[in-house]
Amino acid sequence: MLKFRYSLLSLALLFLLLAAVPGKVSGQFMEDIKVVEIPTAGIIPHKSYMYSGSVGPFNSLLFRLDVGLHDRLMMGGSFGLQNFIGRGDIEYNERPEFRIRLRLLEEIIGGPALAVGVNTQGQNEWFEDAERYERKSKGFYAVFSKGYRLWRRFSLHLGINYSMEDEYEDGTDLFSGITLETFTGMMLLCEYNAAFNDDDEDNPNSLTRGRGYLDVGVRFDYRENLRIRVNFNDLLDNYIPASGVSRSVEISYINFF
Repeated sequence: MLKFRYSLLSLALLFLLLAAVPGKVSGQFMEDIKVVEIPTAGIIPHKSYMYSGSVGPFNSLLFRLDVGLHDRLMMGGSFGLQNFIGRGDIEYNERPEFRIRLRLLEEIIGGPALAVGVNTQGQNEWFEDAERYERKSKGFYAVFSKGYRLWRRFSLHLGINYSMEDEYEDGTDLFSGITLETFTGMMLLCEYNAAFNDDDEDNPNSLTRGRGYLDVGVRFDYRENLRIRVNFNDLLDNYIPASGVSRSVEISYINFF
C-alpha cells in the first residue's frame, strides 16, 4: 500500500511539472469538451493530448488522459480513488474507465455541432454491491452544441444518453448545459442532468430525490494550455445519502505530440 501511495504522489508531481512546461499550444484548446461534467460536441485538436486531475468529496482523486486522434475523433481513459488524504486505506474504483467521442456534424451559422460517444466514467464513489457510481456514467450519448457571440462568447448544449449502469433501472437520461464568458479567461458554467435513470422510488438502489442534478462552476484559462475549474455540484440537494453542495477542483493541461 505504501508503494501504491508513492506511485500516486509521483503521478501527481509529474502532472504539476507538465503543467509548468510551456508547450506547443493552440487556440483550439478554447473549444469546450465539457461543461461541468456533461459532454459537449467539442473535440481536442488532432495530435494533442490532455491531462486532467480533479479533487472532490471524500478526498477523491480522478485522473484523466485524452488524445486527439483526428480533427473529429478523440478517446481517453480515467482512474479514480477515494480517501487519498487522511487516515485509513485508500479506496480505489473497481477498474479504469474509457471514453471515445466522434463529431458527426460541424457547427455552422444555421445549425449546431453534433457528437456521439461513449463514457463509462461516473462521478465520485463506486458502489460495488449496486454496480454503479454515485452519479451514473453517461454511457452512450449524443449531444448538440451551438455557440453564439453576444457581448461575449455564449454556448448551449443539449444531449441524451443511455447509461450502462442499468441493472436496476432504465438507463435513459437527458442533460443540458450553458457556458458564458464573463471576461477573457473566465467562464461561468451551468448544467442540469434530469437523472431519469436514477429516480425510481421502488428501486432500493436509487440514490436521488427525483429532482435531477443542477451543477455550476467557474473556469479559469491560464495561457492557452492550462485550465482550472472550481465546481459546485447538486445545488438541488438531489443526492439522498449526503446533503449539501458537493465541491471539487480540476486542473487540465494540453500539449501536442
